[in-house]
Amino acid sequence: MRRKNRFEIYKEAPARGAYDEFPMLELGIDPQLHLSRNDISQPFFLICEQDTVIAQMSGEARIEFRQSPVNYFELKLGDFAYVPRGTPHRIVPKSESVHLRYKASDPGLEAVAWYSPRTQEEIARVTFDCAKELPQDGYQRACLSFNDDATMRRCPTTGTELPPIDLSRFRWPEIAAEVREAETTEAARLQKRGADTPVPTRTASRESAIPPPDEAFMPMRVNVYDFGRTAGAALSPLFPYFTEGCIVPCVAVQDLSDRGERGYFVHFNTVQEVNVCFGARGSSYLVSGGVSVGPTTHPVGDKHGQAPNPELMVIAVITQRQAVAAPQREAMIFMCEQCGEETFRNDYEADAFPDPLEGPIDSQIIGLPTISQSAASSQLYNQNEGNRVCKKCGHLNAPFPDAYWGWAGYRRRTRIAVEARKIMGEAAAAGAGLSVAAE
Repeated sequence: MRRKNRFEIYKEAPARGAYDEFPMLELGIDPQLHLSRNDISQPFFLICEQDTVIAQMSGEARIEFRQSPVNYFELKLGDFAYVPRGTPHRIVPKSESVHLRYKASDPGLEAVAWYSPRTQEEIARVTFDCAKELPQDGYQRACLSFNDDATMRRCPTTGTELPPIDLSRFRWPEIAAEVREAETTEAARLQKRGADTPVPTRTASRESAIPPPDEAFMPMRVNVYDFGRTAGAALSPLFPYFTEGCIVPCVAVQDLSDRGERGYFVHFNTVQEVNVCFGARGSSYLVSGGVSVGPTTHPVGDKHGQAPNPELMVIAVITQRQAVAAPQREAMIFMCEQCGEETFRNDYEADAFPDPLEGPIDSQIIGLPTISQSAASSQLYNQNEGNRVCKKCGHLNAPFPDAYWGWAGYRRRTRIAVEARKIMGEAAAAGAGLSVAAE
């Protein structure tokens, strides 16, 4: 199969099997999407050195955890489960289910582990480096060892022995061969078309073992449709995790029936954005279950003179993975509605909030800064007429209809949240002092 940056999940899923974890997007796309069609329980707990996110695309399933304050989540259509690095987890389908797994393109170490059904203690673990061994090869090798070695299946506390795994239900050697062939073809294609960047290569992990889960992060589950109903701004993040290496799925709800024009701009991001459509009507390019990855500089909205379809309705999840050990920058660019030339551009650091904040801040309280930066960019464009005059043709462009996107409200509520938390913290500290004095 040729990997590509636009595909339809429900057309590709019939060719997938249990825990294939087939990488669907081209080499170098980060995060990478992995597709499986699962109808039996995962035969081990998977442990990843990097964060991973699982999306339930059809059916129902349970995801179980170990070494976590969360025991399990029930998953249905539209559920996203965030699995922090180092957290053992496995999928148990209740019905045939299609799953997408978001992973770093360079995932580092992975491991499979087995646990005692009575004591929940770890019985055995096999770790492999994805730079040297494909995950599917690692799964196969680990399960063969598990089957051949009774000590790997025996709980040292109770003596309970887990049964061998029926490997006939899994196609990991076949899938690994398919992945290698696809990667070879993709690398040759990139080189032939003279890609601007070198063909990505896997980098060996710097760790010798996967660190335990960070107590500051725990598994979370959010349903796209529940969340979309209350999301106040485009690109509202599903989870409160924004530090480097975090996977950030964001909901965008598009509805032109009574919200007015949405305008047009160009967005630049140094990291890639993966778009998965969770329901669409009236769109010529978005289909339900469609996946697309555009260039890092990409258009958004409707160009001047382009008549939008008033029946358009879309819920999409646009996901980026925060840059690691590298600066992450974005820009909002407005184009002349008459000649199409760039009229105004606002560049910003992706982790910087555009305003001074009255109180201590952290990545969780300021959320996704690109939303607030988009509000600041459109405000600069709208309030300064000079920013709307095209330098090439002299045309004065109309203000951008930023009310459609909800960015200003997100920016304002963030400022309020930061200040309110500061005030509440001061009140709590004062209350604690009074309580001590009273004693």
